Amino acid sequence: MLPRGVAHGANLATDPAVTRVAYLFFPNGVNTAAWASSVGANGALVLSQSLAPLAEFQRDITVYSGLRHRNAEANGDGPGDHARSAACFLTGAQPRKTAGEDIKAGRSIDQAIADELERAGRTTRLRSLELGSEAAMFAGNCDSGYSCAYSANISWKSEALPNGKETDPRAAFERIFGRSGERPEDTAARLRTRRSVLDGAVHEAKRLARAVGSEDRARLDEYLDGVRGLEKRLDEDAMAQLDAKDALPDFGDGPLDMARRVDLLGEVLALAFKTDSTRVATLMIANEGSNRSYREVGVSDGHHDISHHGNSPEKLAHFAAINRFHAERCAAFLRALSTTREHGRPLLDSTIVLYGGAIGDGNRHNHDELPILVAGGSARGVRGGRIEACAKGTPLCNLHLGIARAVGANIESFGDATGTLAL
Repeated sequence: MLPRGVAHGANLATDPAVTRVAYLFFPNGVNTAAWASSVGANGALVLSQSLAPLAEFQRDITVYSGLRHRNAEANGDGPGDHARSAACFLTGAQPRKTAGEDIKAGRSIDQAIADELERAGRTTRLRSLELGSEAAMFAGNCDSGYSCAYSANISWKSEALPNGKETDPRAAFERIFGRSGERPEDTAARLRTRRSVLDGAVHEAKRLARAVGSEDRARLDEYLDGVRGLEKRLDEDAMAQLDAKDALPDFGDGPLDMARRVDLLGEVLALAFKTDSTRVATLMIANEGSNRSYREVGVSDGHHDISHHGNSPEKLAHFAAINRFHAERCAAFLRALSTTREHGRPLLDSTIVLYGGAIGDGNRHNHDELPILVAGGSARGVRGGRIEACAKGTPLCNLHLGIARAVGANIESFGDATGTLAL
């Protein structure tokens, strides 16, 4: 922020080159027929049935075909495609087949990007942020002899250390804006008295407002309104679940419905980007192999069971409905970014979002023709509104490198990449 009378254009404090990157993951593959998009007569992207909820962002989206993760394939290790796909999604590495403590995958691209941003002096309060709707697990046998750590995490700090994730939207908010050392009973008391995490900053905010120009005062007001507005929505959910003992609810397994949970996590993430609290994030819409039902869209059978459709018309229809539900969650996050402005443009323009998974057809468990799209980034030269037909078998890691370069991370090689796929 600048003193009154100093124009923003005269100072690099408003550096327009800041770029954020978010990776949104969904499990169990797709109904390939319902996912496949096409190109219209005018050359424009025509989104498929499963991706229809993203129509308002059509010009910002590139749908990829031909991408592959060969290290998610068996390669002699037998069954376990779900665990391998999640572990490989952002690492490009084949995980060690073990259900013990000797887990090993690879360092994920989000962490590699965070490293490069730090090395370049572009530090933030949180080097990265990991979110998800289902609990992170670090032990147990979840898939044919593979540790649950593989299925439940996509961000890996090192080969043997997944980052885990936050599943409680309000806890994620508190981590970014709140009082990290606050005891649960004190947080519950604050909720009941409707006190805000901003209460202690009001005096400072007023003092700052008197010292800066009108443009920065408007930015300050927008910041405070954004933080408080989201805090109120999160508090409504928390208050509804506080029990008679003033104990905080467990959002990780509580009754907060999936759509609201994921959308609130997306809002928290968008606000974290807006306030430059972090520039790198991951969001697992669900764990790989998840078998939760989707009664929200009329599917009472488990997701994993439905994904093994065997070409049953009913299961295929239900599978497409789940894929569409997940796309709605992606659309909600893109909307949260697009309704926030930075330097006169939507925040989406300076954010690159990869949405997809590392299983193609959920019935076949193949790891080629992966369902992948990229949205946003137009302020960084990313072209949308198209289908990018890659050569069959192109490593997904080529796209990971392309995104890293677009974000400004100078990463020469990654995973099994054979080159850089420009955005």
